[in-house]
Amino acid sequence: MGPGCAFYFLLVLYTIVAGVLDIVFAAVAGLIVHLMKLRFKWLIVIGAALTPSLFIGSEFVLGMIGNFYVSAKKDVDWGFGDEWFAPLTQSYYLYAIDEPDKAHIGNRDKSKPSLNKGVVRDLWVSEDSIIVACSAAETYSLVAFYPQEDRDEILLNQVDSLQFIDALKQRNLERNAAMGPNGYFNKKQAEAHREEEPIRHTISFLIPLGLWVLLIWYVRRHSKNSLNQNTEQKSN
Repeated sequence: MGPGCAFYFLLVLYTIVAGVLDIVFAAVAGLIVHLMKLRFKWLIVIGAALTPSLFIGSEFVLGMIGNFYVSAKKDVDWGFGDEWFAPLTQSYYLYAIDEPDKAHIGNRDKSKPSLNKGVVRDLWVSEDSIIVACSAAETYSLVAFYPQEDRDEILLNQVDSLQFIDALKQRNLERNAAMGPNGYFNKKQAEAHREEEPIRHTISFLIPLGLWVLLIWYVRRHSKNSLNQNTEQKSN
């Protein structure tokens, strides 16, 4: 799915969900104002109908802004399109085209050697290192990356499968403890979005809340004016 298709798909999905919720909220609000015989009932119904659209629309718009921020500041793909990428260190990154499980190691710093040892198979992620297993033409390699130091180390270079299995055992690297490239992309995206998600959700909540604050203020003000007018008419 290309960037444009993904964008329009989400836009249509958000619009449908918002439309359905608008109808539900309006129906519930209409029932409440009818049973309680509230004044300004149409104003309350309209406010209720707008609430889901304001929240979902804010989430969508701010989410797009957040995706651009993540891509620019955190060096992680923004979630649309055919290209996937996530940092390994400042100099090296993991990338894939079309299929995230068929990834390779890329190099942003051309002064450093290429570490593209073939297709990335597994990654072992710890607090201070990322060990990547690659394969190419029936040979296997292990490369360690140290993000905090922007350092890399070739642990194993283009050996056969038996040597590769022995090397994994010696380093206590178990296949069931590893993650695939797709899992790594998702992990880095989730980490990158932790900064913008609370801000996005808070603003998205405050926007419809502000609408209701204005509605309550309007209803109270006009109710008070109506009461004063009735009092004056009775006194006259």
